[in-house]
Amino acid sequence: MKKIRVILLLLLVAVLSCVDDSSRLTVPYAPVSFRIDLDGPDYLLKIPLSFLAFSEKEKRLPSDRFGFAGLLVVSDATGNAIYAYDLCCPYEDSKVIKVVPGNEGTAVCPSCGSVFVTMFGITDNNGMRGFGSVKSGPATEPLQSYRVVPLQSGRYSIVN
Repeated sequence: MKKIRVILLLLLVAVLSCVDDSSRLTVPYAPVSFRIDLDGPDYLLKIPLSFLAFSEKEKRLPSDRFGFAGLLVVSDATGNAIYAYDLCCPYEDSKVIKVVPGNEGTAVCPSCGSVFVTMFGITDNNGMRGFGSVKSGPATEPLQSYRVVPLQSGRYSIVN
């Protein structure tokens, strides 16, 4: 009877070890909770393809959280949508290696050279979420995106 249990346990371990882990994001989970005010300090995001980066240094409220490596907030090509991403390159998976945004709707990893497109996303009833897709480089995963929820005129909440 013990041999059967051992064999069943080995079979179970073998089956579970074949699970595909490729769908997991490579950026570790970290809480995100931040507010954007387009009629206040974040007015630059009204300009198409503009961006702002936020970290603990830009904390406005004690409850502010900035994800794993900080927040990259960008406006789309029309200036009508806002998307938020983690600054961590998913290929590098490091808090200290942060993507560098550009005015052309992309962000580049200074270490691996991966280029991510930040100006496209989707808007639905739950808010806006950017794609952060890989344009080139060794990265295969998109930038970690966060949900941008409209609150009231010119104000948004960024959450995960």
